[in-house]
Amino acid sequence: MRLNEMRNTTNVKKINRVMESRFGFKIDYDNMTLEKAVQLAQGISEGLDSIRRSHGVHSAERNPKYMEMFMVREGLHRWLVENESRFITESEMAKSEAILAAKDMVDSIQDMLEKISKMQNEQLPALLDTIRDQIGTEQAETFKGTVSPLLQSLAQTLQQGRESADGAARGLAGEGVDQPMAMGSVADAGLGNEMPAAPMSDLDSEEGDAFGAVDAAAGGDAELGRERR
Repeated sequence: MRLNEMRNTTNVKKINRVMESRFGFKIDYDNMTLEKAVQLAQGISEGLDSIRRSHGVHSAERNPKYMEMFMVREGLHRWLVENESRFITESEMAKSEAILAAKDMVDSIQDMLEKISKMQNEQLPALLDTIRDQIGTEQAETFKGTVSPLLQSLAQTLQQGRESADGAARGLAGEGVDQPMAMGSVADAGLGNEMPAAPMSDLDSEEGDAFGAVDAAAGGDAELGRERR
């Protein structure tokens, strides 16, 4: 099988069938993540470059290991493209969760501020009355002189802190969001795009391929996220 026999419209399932038929393994895409796919593709790209440097570009295609690695990387590339919308959705969800967590922090500061306000306006006056009745007026005034400024300082600090935290949380929600990593950027990170477009009947057929591959079963936890037969 030559590289120029692969077509850009080939999907992940077809590539996996050919890999299982030709090389005896397939990629476990059910447990694949964006980070893992990019890392694997980068590592494989380094291996492909090494083979090309040592054997030459024209002879590399006759190297079985090169062909195996190339198909793995191509499958990873197609999987990233096919799942692009899911990655964007997950990114948006993560952003929303971060904003909600920031707003929850603001609410927590507001709760503390309300507790201090209650101490100032309800608990402290009642406690001072109890101290006057049970201990003495002098002791009540001493306690008031110590605790009242403390509560006032805490209230001011919490009020300022709440305003700052609220502004920061609102800034997170209103900032320009970085665009999700495009598949072109992923390719630049090591997924390459070396395949010229040309017919390949075994990959383009919906009924099967020339290698007699069948649909892959559930993948396992083997090296490079692949499963040996």
